[in-house]
Amino acid sequence: MSILKPKAPTKTAAMSLRLPAELHHQLQALQADADAAGLVFDASDVCVKALLAAVKSARSELANAGAERAAHDRRQAVA
Repeated sequence: MSILKPKAPTKTAAMSLRLPAELHHQLQALQADADAAGLVFDASDVCVKALLAAVKSARSELANAGAERAAHDRRQAVA
């Protein structure tokens, strides 16, 4: 088995966020329970997937808002 491994294909950057204390405690308990069962709950992976979906949705909303704004501006120009 090789000790050296290829670098990860994607670069990451640190980001911190504030969570409600109760959610933080629940995550810690879940991670401890998963560890005791020989499993891992990867909160980072869950957050990345949720944020990717949120960014896609926000971009779509922005595009729609831009189209609506352009239509509104056209209507105002004609009036």
